[in-house]
Amino acid sequence: MSFSQIIIVGHLGADPELKYTKNQTPIISLSVGSHERLRATDPKDKKPKTYWHKCRKFGKLAETYKSMLKKGDKVFLKGQLVYDSWEDRSGRHHKDAVIEIEYLEKMHYENVTIDLGE
Repeated sequence: MSFSQIIIVGHLGADPELKYTKNQTPIISLSVGSHERLRATDPKDKKPKTYWHKCRKFGKLAETYKSMLKKGDKVFLKGQLVYDSWEDRSGRHHKDAVIEIEYLEKMHYENVTIDLGE
């Protein structure tokens, strides 16, 4: 058995974008930024790198997320990494990594820490 699961705690880099498929299924796209973890041995002036993650959710919850989230909100999300493939008009193939959201929670307190058992 194998599976992929991703957990991210980060901030929304933009307001969520809600669209609808041809079948009128809601889909929301989120851009979530997370920072690398700095170690005690890192130089004091080292700035953490920010990583941006493309995330999405299909279905009725997409509309709920649109009404409750905005740029800058801190979120905890769990999902699965998937790859979208497409061909542009010039015939070039592209591939994009996207996190399909399984669970999302808006975090209301900045001082919340999550122990990942490391």
